[in-house]
Amino acid sequence: MSLKNKLLLSTVSVSIGTAVITVVIFFFLFMIHLRKQVDTVYNDTTMTMTYIQRTLAKNSRQIVKHLERCPERDLDSYMILDESGLLLGRVRNCTFIGTRFTEAVEFTSTVNRMQWFIMYSRDLLSRYIEGDRDFLDRFVKGKNGTTDYIIEGYFDGRLARIARNVAGYRAIDNYRILLIDYPIILEGSFAIGKVVFVKDFTPILLEVLITPAVFIFLTLSMVAVLSTVLLIIFNRIVRDILYLKEVTQQFGQRKFEKVKELNEIVRKTKTRDELFYLKKSIKDMAAELETQLNHFKEKAYTDPLTGLSNRWFFFESATKFYQFEERRDEPVAVLMIDVDDFKKINDTYGHDVGDQVLKNLAAVIKGNVRSSDIAARFGGEEFIIFLPATNEEGAVLVAERIRQGFKKLAVDVNGEKISTTVSIGIAVKEGRESLEELIKKADMALYEAKKQGKDKVIVFKGTEGSPEQDSPVPESQATQ
Repeated sequence: MSLKNKLLLSTVSVSIGTAVITVVIFFFLFMIHLRKQVDTVYNDTTMTMTYIQRTLAKNSRQIVKHLERCPERDLDSYMILDESGLLLGRVRNCTFIGTRFTEAVEFTSTVNRMQWFIMYSRDLLSRYIEGDRDFLDRFVKGKNGTTDYIIEGYFDGRLARIARNVAGYRAIDNYRILLIDYPIILEGSFAIGKVVFVKDFTPILLEVLITPAVFIFLTLSMVAVLSTVLLIIFNRIVRDILYLKEVTQQFGQRKFEKVKELNEIVRKTKTRDELFYLKKSIKDMAAELETQLNHFKEKAYTDPLTGLSNRWFFFESATKFYQFEERRDEPVAVLMIDVDDFKKINDTYGHDVGDQVLKNLAAVIKGNVRSSDIAARFGGEEFIIFLPATNEEGAVLVAERIRQGFKKLAVDVNGEKISTTVSIGIAVKEGRESLEELIKKADMALYEAKKQGKDKVIVFKGTEGSPEQDSPVPESQATQ
């Protein structure tokens, strides 16, 4: 085989091999990212379901009934079954106080945009009611069923058959549908069935696919350009190689007549030969790829209007910090900030003025947080700040600095000074609660600040069951 054919075959082989390896690598990264998204949805669903069950069991009073079977006189969380369905609540002096279990299921499915159905095992149900056929007939009325299960809620026979063998979660139809299993335990110990949440995973699947697809496209494009360049300059490369072969053969024969000629060629073509331009083109392409990657990363993590981090980056970074601070047993605080009367400003003066208000608030936030803090635009006119190694006192000081600093700023609209205020909710970590729970508490405190008249800083007080307004902090003391 001639040198030209060998080089041609090598170029084609390297191009195809690189393309195949690229596709394999990014498919592997895609699957890792996809599984991470599945785990995130599963964890969010189970966390939401557990949290809302505890909340409803503690606070609901829709249903009150006396229990004939009362293993313990007082229980904080208890589930029973009557002819109308599952009931969730608590027990006080053998009296059940609570609500319907489907309220917890409906809330969880709404938050996570899912459908749901409850699967009652016929065999376990018969054992629980101890052969009461009339009870079973009344309970089954209005529900769907299979040979082994009674189905309440959304019904799809195929999904019901698959869900029988689901433990935890299972992705089906090439990850287009995610089934999440949540067991139902009656009276503290009697398993009677399970809730199955059905998540349409197609939008997430497409979102997860976009980033690897962009990388694959750019990489394959680079390979295609490189292969084309190599084929175009092939004849010149072969001539140079043959020339070098002739020179080396003369060196082997101890003939050095061509040394000066070779040195002159190297000197003249040192910065202009085809190999140099090939190296330069690869360097330029690599620099362009790096620039594009940095651009994509910046767009993925930064809010374009305010320059602060966006919601995605906040959760990715704050979760890591939160876990680190939790291991060190350090205090952690979260501030939820919302611009008061923002819709009124937009409706009255236009979105340009509203945008400037948000920029002003972002500037105040940037000027009052540390480099270790994470400040982000949470959505719309709502902002969030994660303060590691910060107790309640320090969080209040930061919040007051931001509140008072923003209050002094105004937007000039045709000579008219437009200003507004912010309401701030604060939550400080207590015990081993999750970051999501801490954010929810801060959001509840923010709601309370709005409720109390706006332009306030409210600290969530978990021990008292509701947010409380913090004492105003003088500007002279507003340092963290």
